[in-house]
Amino acid sequence: MTMVIMYQGENDLSLREKKKIETRNKIFDVSARLFKEKGIENTTVDEIVKEAGIGKGTFFNYFPSKTALLLYFAQQKEELTYNQIKNEALKSVSTREKIINTLVFVAKTNEKDKELTKMFVFEYMRHYGSSEDERKSRSLSNILYSLIEDGVRKEYVKSTIDAKKAAEIISAIYFHSLMEWLWSKIDYSFSDDISGKIGMVFDGIAGGRT
Repeated sequence: MTMVIMYQGENDLSLREKKKIETRNKIFDVSARLFKEKGIENTTVDEIVKEAGIGKGTFFNYFPSKTALLLYFAQQKEELTYNQIKNEALKSVSTREKIINTLVFVAKTNEKDKELTKMFVFEYMRHYGSSEDERKSRSLSNILYSLIEDGVRKEYVKSTIDAKKAAEIISAIYFHSLMEWLWSKIDYSFSDDISGKIGMVFDGIAGGRT
C-alpha cells in the first residue's frame, strides 16, 4: 500500500525536496511490504535498507528507529484527513455530506490494505499506548467540531446541539468501528458501515436539516 502525502503547492517544491519525499515514501513502502511478509518485530533495518537500495545512514536520517515508521503511518493518515476536510469545507453541501464524505474517504484508504492497516494500528497502540491514541481521537474530534459548528451557523445542524459533544460522539463511533472492522473475521465494507452509522447520528442532530 502506497500512501503518498499530498502537500499543498507540491508543484512548487524544489527537486531536492521532492527527492526527499520520494525517498521517505520508498522506505515506507519497502518496510510495509517486509512487515507484511515477516512481521514488524522480525524485520530488521538491514533488510529494509537492502531492499530499498539505500544506506543505513539514509534510513536513520528519515526514521530514527524502526518503530518511528508507525508514527509516520499515523501522520500520513492525519494529513489525508486534513486535506480531505479542506476539500469538503469548500463544497456547497450539507454538514452531513461533508462529514460522511470525509470519514468514508479515510475508511476507503484503510480498505485498500486491511492487513497492513491492522498491523500498524495494533503495533502503534502497543508502542505508544492509550494516551497517544486518545490524542489522535481528539484531533479528529476537533476537525469534526469545526465542521459541525459551521453547520450550526448555516442551519444544517440544530442550534441546540452541543457541537463539541457531537464531534466527540462521531469520532468515538469512527474509531470504535475501525477497531471492530479490523478485528472482525467477517469481510464487510468499512466505508459502508461508517457511512450508515454517521447517517443515523445525523438523523438525530440535524433535525430534518439534511
